[in-house]
Amino acid sequence: MTHFTITHQDGNARIGQLQTAHGIIETPFFMPAATKATGKIITTDDYKNLGKDTTTKALIANALILSLRPGINIIAEAGGLHKFMNFPGVIFTDCGGFQMSRSIFDTKSKKGIHFRNPYDNSKVILTPQKIMEIELTLGSDVAMMLDDMSGWGATKEEAILAMDNTHRWGEESLNHHRRLKQDHQHKNQLLFGIIQGNFYPDLREQSAKFINSLDFDGVAIGGVAIGEPKEEMYRAVDAALPHITKDKPRYVMGVGSPEELLELISRGIDCFDSVYPSQVARHHTLFTRDGKISIDRKEYAHDFTPIEPDCQCHTCQHYTKAYLQHLCKVREPIVKRLKSIHNLYFIQQLMEKTKEAIKRTEFRRFKEEFLQQWNSKRQ
Repeated sequence: MTHFTITHQDGNARIGQLQTAHGIIETPFFMPAATKATGKIITTDDYKNLGKDTTTKALIANALILSLRPGINIIAEAGGLHKFMNFPGVIFTDCGGFQMSRSIFDTKSKKGIHFRNPYDNSKVILTPQKIMEIELTLGSDVAMMLDDMSGWGATKEEAILAMDNTHRWGEESLNHHRRLKQDHQHKNQLLFGIIQGNFYPDLREQSAKFINSLDFDGVAIGGVAIGEPKEEMYRAVDAALPHITKDKPRYVMGVGSPEELLELISRGIDCFDSVYPSQVARHHTLFTRDGKISIDRKEYAHDFTPIEPDCQCHTCQHYTKAYLQHLCKVREPIVKRLKSIHNLYFIQQLMEKTKEAIKRTEFRRFKEEFLQQWNSKRQ
């Protein structure tokens, strides 16, 4: 059974329909990070109602983090992750491989990841079988295999070791997922593979060929957007793309800036996730068609207009730049929510306008005009 169908193509940019247990979602789409079954300073209701006729259709949560707290038994008791966090859309769950760079991890072995639970300091071993059990119990629409990500600046030897672990764990994740979901209530869960290889083009090609050869429902390019120059990220993606089957959804993990989203869509990428839009919002950076602005600047203290005059997000419909600037200066926590709503609305609107342009076969012109205006007033 095919879960993904391409409906429109404009150059390499494309639109597809991904069938999930919670309905069909049209690509390309962007997923805000709801790591702990919530965003930071933002609620599920906010995700569902960012502004006029705009909702978040997909989120990504972290299976590893949720397994540690509140624990998969509590989420299962609630009826699964969708009911636990009251989100009706599509939910992806990441395996936790990205957290490998964090201090909670002690060692890695061929069998899995050894780390300390940050909540109680107990020893935990995460294996492909364990993460598949966790993700199936959570009931996400799309689970990610267990991978091993080497950091920016890793030697080739370190990158090869991480890639070899990823390939081994990919096969094991797929085999365990097939076996476990046969008798599971969430048997319609999809499983995506993850390409690694760091920023070595030959390793990216090798990893793409191997992961693509396995029977995953989609293929992600991981280990990018981790501090490297943009050109290095694009080189890594370009090295992998020719070796990913065109009829599978392609996912670049960790990307959320407008210019990078458009650039990767032009290369044929279908879905994305990132903390970036809400993270920079919490630090006063807001998106506008004319580029980014720093809302805490003094120049906005007497500006009684919305962030953008015709923006239909909840924040722009109710508050002015002067008010937001005031909340920033008095360090009122609620302003982080208002700023996050605007940036997430901006990104979701960008995705909708992108799809409209692809359907009209005008994506190239749309991208050029957007980036020209986006870069017109650098602050």
